[in-house]
Amino acid sequence: MTLPLPVLAVPTRSLLSSRCRSIMTVDFEAAPDPRSAESVGDPTLIRLRSDLTALRRLGKQYDTVAGGGTEGVLRLVTPWLPVAEGRLQAAEGSPGDQARWRSLIDKVRASSEADLVTASMAARLLLRELVEAFLPGPSVREIADRVRRGIADGALPPGALLSRLRILADAGLTSASGARVDLALQDLAAEGLVVVRSSNRVLVAGPRKTYDQVTVAADLLRVLVSTGVYPLMSSLPIQPDLSRLLAAEMSAVSRALHWLHEEGYVSVQRSRRAVVRPVLPVLVSGPPTLEDLVRRLCRAAPSGTNLDRAGLRKSCRRAKVWWHRRSVPDAESLREVRQSLVASAAGLLPLAARRYPDSPDAHALLGYTATAALHDWPAEREIELWRLACVATAVLDVLDLAGDAA
Repeated sequence: MTLPLPVLAVPTRSLLSSRCRSIMTVDFEAAPDPRSAESVGDPTLIRLRSDLTALRRLGKQYDTVAGGGTEGVLRLVTPWLPVAEGRLQAAEGSPGDQARWRSLIDKVRASSEADLVTASMAARLLLRELVEAFLPGPSVREIADRVRRGIADGALPPGALLSRLRILADAGLTSASGARVDLALQDLAAEGLVVVRSSNRVLVAGPRKTYDQVTVAADLLRVLVSTGVYPLMSSLPIQPDLSRLLAAEMSAVSRALHWLHEEGYVSVQRSRRAVVRPVLPVLVSGPPTLEDLVRRLCRAAPSGTNLDRAGLRKSCRRAKVWWHRRSVPDAESLREVRQSLVASAAGLLPLAARRYPDSPDAHALLGYTATAALHDWPAEREIELWRLACVATAVLDVLDLAGDAA
């Protein structure tokens, strides 16, 4: 069944022009102040929505190719510009919200010289944002302030994942007001309080502490070379594999290798794997035997640790997520995950070695895993999280080497 069209949207040019003139005089004079509590109400929303409907119908009456109808669009949207300017003033304290209203207003004003399509698009965007702005609920600035308080009092710790839907629900907003949350998070990101990942996930930023990936990566590589895990004249893994094992960016790994090149540990050549030099600046012990590594791991591993595959993967996932989010887990959780990884390495190394008895790369991975798990753990919490991520990555690789035997 076809519903009757609203009277205000009768598709005749003369009536629409009359409607536009009416808005500019009587209706606009009665428009409420957007900064007052009384501005939020059904009459304003009804008028905005009816003007949106009139705008859509107006576009259908003109030949868009000929470029007609821009004047009618401007007559329809211009009365709402002062209301939008009031919203711009009310957005003080939120750079993102102010930029939004300034952009919307500027586009409408610039559309006087544009074609019908461009003018209609600018007008629709402005009216739609006004419709959302008159819905009840906290402003962009108030939403950002609420998240700031949560970060300041510890309710939102570093690394916590911020859910846009949860923020909407806590603020008593519907999905129609999602732009308010996005703009609030944009303001917080500009302040360095949150981090927006490439996947569009939003995390609470960690402490502003300088963490030098190059230094810690170079330190671990030095240990691996000097203890014989990477023997003299052997090749290190390719840089992408090293970057993954060291849980560090490619650029940091490249700089760390160049440091070791200058110190005389490795030889680095363009487009080739780094090679351990035949003579090192320190005394080098012989390559560790697998039996010795497993014995040391077993001594370090506590009894009664859960070694099932699901528990192992859970520990690895926790360690990697902590590092990825720069979280600050409690000491007991850190201890449990570390013990689980050490015990898992002790159980997996013999299984993997039996499957690849003559593979230098496999033996190097096993040596890396044991060395990373057994080497002195740093006192700095952030570097400890980095080390856990390295061990977790290596343990998962050893699990793959062990195959069904695990």
